[in-house]
Amino acid sequence: MKSVLFKKIGMGAQPPKRATGGAVGYDVFAYHLQDKKTREHSGDLPFVLLPGKQILIGIGVIMAIPWPTEAEARPRSGMANTFSVELRNSPGTIDPDFRGEAGILLCNKGDEPFTIEKGTRIAQLVFSDVQLPVLVEADVLPKTIRNTGGFGSTGLTDISEGTEAYDRLIHELDVSYMKMAIAASDRSNCARGCPRNAQGKCQLDSRGRLVGQTRKFGCVIVNADNIVGHGFNAQAPGQPLCSEVGCLRDELNIASGTQLEKCRAVHAEQYAFLKMVSSGVGASTRGATMYVTAEPCEICAKMIAGSGIDCLVVLGDVYLNNQIDIVRAACINVRYVHKKDLE
Repeated sequence: MKSVLFKKIGMGAQPPKRATGGAVGYDVFAYHLQDKKTREHSGDLPFVLLPGKQILIGIGVIMAIPWPTEAEARPRSGMANTFSVELRNSPGTIDPDFRGEAGILLCNKGDEPFTIEKGTRIAQLVFSDVQLPVLVEADVLPKTIRNTGGFGSTGLTDISEGTEAYDRLIHELDVSYMKMAIAASDRSNCARGCPRNAQGKCQLDSRGRLVGQTRKFGCVIVNADNIVGHGFNAQAPGQPLCSEVGCLRDELNIASGTQLEKCRAVHAEQYAFLKMVSSGVGASTRGATMYVTAEPCEICAKMIAGSGIDCLVVLGDVYLNNQIDIVRAACINVRYVHKKDLE
C-alpha cells in the first residue's frame, strides 16, 4: 500500500481523513485563511463567507505525494447541497512535486452567509495514479466513427453507437473465450454416472473418451486479453483416476451438490486458480474475467468472490443454482453466454 508523507504547519492542524471504511475521498479540514496571491497566512478562523464571495482556506498540512500520483481536491456534496458552498476551481490538482500548503478556494453561491470554523470539513482529496503518454506528431491520425464532432456532436437524446458497439465487442469476446472454456472441459475425466463394462471399468469410445460422460466443466481466466489460467474438473495430483477405480461419490451414494469435499477431483475453477499460481509467471486475477461452463458451487463461488476478478461469464442453461448470488454480493459483474450464441 502506498504511503503519503505529511507535515502539520502548526498546532491544531488535522491530517486528511476518510469518513468511512468504504470512502475513497480524504476529508480536509479548514485551518486558517490564506492570501490568494502570496499563499501566506492572512487571518484566523472563524470566517463568515458572504453570498457571492470567495475565500482561500489553508488546510494546515503539507504533503509529499509520491510519483506518479496526484491528489484532486473535490467538493463535498453536503456543503454544496445544503449551503451552496462550492470549490471555485474544481477539481484542483496537487502535483507530486508540490511542497506547499494546499489551499481550498471556497465560493458561496447561496443566499445566506456561511461560517467557516476551524476544523470544518471543506473539501475532499482523491488520490490516483496518472499516465504520462509520449506525444508523437503524425501526418495522418486514425479515423473514428465520431471523427471531428466536438461540443454537442452526440446530441441530447439519440445515441447511434458507443454503448451498443462496446456491448457487441464484449459479447464477441465472451463467446470466443467461452468456446475455449468448453474446449478445456473436454479434458475432464469425471466418471460419475458413466456406464461400466463387465469388469467394472468405465466404457471408452474409439477416441479413448468416457462414454456417457455428463459432468464435464471448464474454466478460463482472462486478464488484459491474455489467458492467465485454465482448468477442468479432474482428479487432484496423486489421486487415482476415477475412470480406473470408479467414482467415489457414486460409491458412497452422495447426492449431487452435497458433501462436495468427498471427491477425488477438484473443480474447474479451483484447478484454474492452482495452475495460475503454480505457473511461476506472476499472473494475477485482479481485474480479470473468469469464464465457466456452469454456475459455480458454493465453495467455488466463495473463492471467486475473494479472488479480485471483475467479471464472471457463465454458460447459461447448465447446472444453474443459487450460489451465483455469493458472487454478485461481492460486486462482481455476472454475464451469461447461451448455447445459441455459440452456434
